[in-house]
Amino acid sequence: MAFDILKPQISKVSKGLEGKTILIYGSNSLGKTYQATRMEKPLVLPFEDGIEAIDGIPYFPINEWKDFKEINKGLTNKKTVEQAKEMYKTLIFDEVYASAQMCQKYICNLYGAAHMGEQAPKGTNRPNLYTAYEREYRDEITKLTKAGYTVIFIGHQTVDNDTKQIIPKGDKRSMELIRDMAGVTLYVASNGIGEDGRAVFSSGYTVETADFFARSRYTEMSPKIETFTAENLEKALIEAIEKDEQKRGSKAVTFEERAELMSTETIDLEKYKSEAQHMCVQLAQAGFQVEAEELMFKHLGIGNKISEVLPRQAEALAVLHSDLVDLKEEKGI
Repeated sequence: MAFDILKPQISKVSKGLEGKTILIYGSNSLGKTYQATRMEKPLVLPFEDGIEAIDGIPYFPINEWKDFKEINKGLTNKKTVEQAKEMYKTLIFDEVYASAQMCQKYICNLYGAAHMGEQAPKGTNRPNLYTAYEREYRDEITKLTKAGYTVIFIGHQTVDNDTKQIIPKGDKRSMELIRDMAGVTLYVASNGIGEDGRAVFSSGYTVETADFFARSRYTEMSPKIETFTAENLEKALIEAIEKDEQKRGSKAVTFEERAELMSTETIDLEKYKSEAQHMCVQLAQAGFQVEAEELMFKHLGIGNKISEVLPRQAEALAVLHSDLVDLKEEKGI
């Protein structure tokens, strides 16, 4: 795919909750998980025991990260994704820090480490374990959002020792990634007990204060959801997108339309191999074999042949292909 640098795509926000990630956190018994399960077509991914008090909700037991990866494969595989999306629309990670710890255990086992802070043995090429965790976790969640699921992270709260601010529970290296991935971080707080002796509906907050962390990428989102329910959360997010449309004079698109705007060409490995080889022959015949070989060495490495390019080198081949096209144009071939 050749990009015309003078004709950029114009960013668009998608309507609704498809493909969005929301972090909901607070203390216990505030209705976080219950309200999440009231969203459209829920599927609970219980990384800890969090649904024992909620009846009739579909879930899959998860005891190890491999269990989640297998479920994720079924949710996003080309062969099963459409059927899966007919059954599930909202995926609920309960509890999110537990999912991060499970992923980290997987990474430690993968690289033979006792814990995440263990130093790599001298003479090994073992990556930084936290970097590997971040890549693994982000890749798995991105599969889900790209497929169009709404991902809801359920978290507990803790208090930052330095700032005394209420924040999502979990160590900094684990939770910074999750906070960054969330388009909305909703802090849920209790409103106490009513005159009837029953708990009043909690409230949700989307703007950070000195007392608690909260955030929304949707600048027009209400700073407070007075009555925290699934319906009110969805309404607040949709209204924020609509207000932003009016303010900017833009138009939100469907999830499918935005996915199309964000798509790039899928590399046809064999096609690119054939075309790149043909261009190298043309350049050699025109007296520019050295220049063509220099480009091959630059992108594929010395001694590697275009005919032997592996699937993992597809991107490098695509860049070589583009540079060969430019070289031909420069030399008038």
